[in-house]
Amino acid sequence: MRSLCAVIEHGGLTRAAQLLGESKGSVSRRITRLEQQLGVKLLNRSSRAVSPTQEGMAFYRRSVQALALLDEGATELRDARLELSGLLRVTMPVDLGLSVFPPLIAEFSERYPNISVEILLTETLLDLTTHQIDIAFRATKTLSDSTYILHRLINNVSVQLFASPQYLKQRETIDTVTDLIHHRILLHQRLFGAKPIRFHQGNTSRQVNLSANIMANDFAFLKQMALFGAGIAILPTLLCESDCKSGQLVKVLPQWSIGEQASVYLLHEGRRLLPAKVTCFRDFMCDRFATISSEV
Repeated sequence: MRSLCAVIEHGGLTRAAQLLGESKGSVSRRITRLEQQLGVKLLNRSSRAVSPTQEGMAFYRRSVQALALLDEGATELRDARLELSGLLRVTMPVDLGLSVFPPLIAEFSERYPNISVEILLTETLLDLTTHQIDIAFRATKTLSDSTYILHRLINNVSVQLFASPQYLKQRETIDTVTDLIHHRILLHQRLFGAKPIRFHQGNTSRQVNLSANIMANDFAFLKQMALFGAGIAILPTLLCESDCKSGQLVKVLPQWSIGEQASVYLLHEGRRLLPAKVTCFRDFMCDRFATISSEV
């Protein structure tokens, strides 16, 4: 279509080929294929001149309109890829979304006001393509999303014991992991609810049977219970750093960690040309988590 339009607009194959950066024969063959596909003659060719047929002129007018729409669409796509604006859909686990990300999302939104951020808090591993998600965060020991581009934000997030100073003041001193059996314990139901808990200190390992006074399927809820003095909670250190700095929570037996360590990942699709809003958010989070990881 572009070849046909160039020939009609510039009065010949030679000039059209020069403008298109192609050979005269290539342009001629392209128009011949178009005539064969349409089943109609579009150009009158002679040794001296090339001119459009009546059908060719009618098709030229339609082609000009169609090409203008295509060019407009391509321009919009290029601008969207380069412009820091639009809707950004992000999914993350509930506990991270409630504890770690609010200040980061607030800072990002303040810095890039033309990007609207929609956060989907869920423990379900949503498929990015199916759910039209730009960025996903995962906190896990092993990652199965191998088809996406992965960025490890934090490696080896440990799980430890946390309690409020008010709770610890009113209870017996805790010197060893076995002392925990005399305390109120807050446990994640799925991870620690129905099995002995293994504690690690260097090469030393101890296993303790703890009965939960409160169980929940969400770390953020258990952290709130600990803040209210309901007991000692087993929580990822990443969720509690700010609370420890403010003095609202205290690490109990800080030399001991629990279970296998996990990592936090950022995922996005593997397209070579990502929209600017996606690369901007990705780079922002990678930069912020570089600071966070040095503190955890």
